Amino acid sequence: MSFVAGQAWAYRAPEGFEASRIVIGAIVRFEDRESIVCISVLDAPRNASSVQNDIVNIPFVPMSESAFAATVTALVADQAEVPDAFATQLQAWSTDERGLAVFTVPFLGYLNQMMSMQMSAIAGQQQAPAA
Repeated sequence: MSFVAGQAWAYRAPEGFEASRIVIGAIVRFEDRESIVCISVLDAPRNASSVQNDIVNIPFVPMSESAFAATVTALVADQAEVPDAFATQLQAWSTDERGLAVFTVPFLGYLNQMMSMQMSAIAGQQQAPAA
């Protein structure tokens, strides 16, 4: 798949939220490592533990290109708009002294679930101290 800023994608959204879309706002490319796809999620469910069907726009999520590819299911539009807050959050992320933090796990509809999966992935990568 070829990813381009401005594209809108369907993803494995939770039941009842099939109209939710991911929009690529920017792609950061490197010569020596995987690209980062910076996205917005439109009409996402608010919380995995909530019984309410609240929706929210998530203005900025940085993902590895492989995590993004594992997330999306179909291109639905070649041109779509990200929320206004995307640019501000992209700027803050790109100038963060801690570096370009990025999710390496797929987005399955809930940001809190994605954060939990990322923490589990990080913990699984850490090696036990030598005895």
